[in-house]
Amino acid sequence: MAQNFAEFDDAAARLVWYRLEPRALLPDEPAVRARAAAAGFALPDDHVDFCRRFGAGAFEKRAVLPLPAGCPLGPHFWLDIVYAIGAKADWDPVALWESSYAGRLPDGFLPAGTDPGGNLLLLDTRPGGAVYAWDHEHRELRDGEFEQRVQDLASRGIATGTLDVDQILLRWEREFPQQARGNLYRVADSFAAAFAALQEATF
Repeated sequence: MAQNFAEFDDAAARLVWYRLEPRALLPDEPAVRARAAAAGFALPDDHVDFCRRFGAGAFEKRAVLPLPAGCPLGPHFWLDIVYAIGAKADWDPVALWESSYAGRLPDGFLPAGTDPGGNLLLLDTRPGGAVYAWDHEHRELRDGEFEQRVQDLASRGIATGTLDVDQILLRWEREFPQQARGNLYRVADSFAAAFAALQEATF
């Protein structure tokens, strides 16, 4: 049975939510779950609730999420657009995963939103349902570190010529898990908790 999460309503009121497709019909709970399941994802209840009641959208006020201390992205993640299943392909997390991010994101992760610079807010759909910021520029890498990782993979007979940067780094993390330092930064324990943590930027 569908559950409503008050965190979404509270954030929508505080930060002035608006839909990107105000006239489009919102999907019901079975449709949201079926769309995700067809791509191999089991959505947490809070994300299902968001998709069926809010759809893809944004805030009129500048909404930011605090990032962990020392995060290369800085102290805050500006949540520019929030994706939702049932929206047009540019704003549907499953469609975006299928068209752009499959093989570039860790297993089980779906794009849930973006900042103005192309960094993503990711939802881990595996048990736990935590939310992470994903740095598409990989600021965690020191000078020369990417080239070293390519050499590391080559030493194991792994060809990287047809892989993009994200695919190479993800493959390296899988091959060398004890050394991995990724570009994911945990921001909330759940999607609803991420909305509860949103603040209006005053800087």
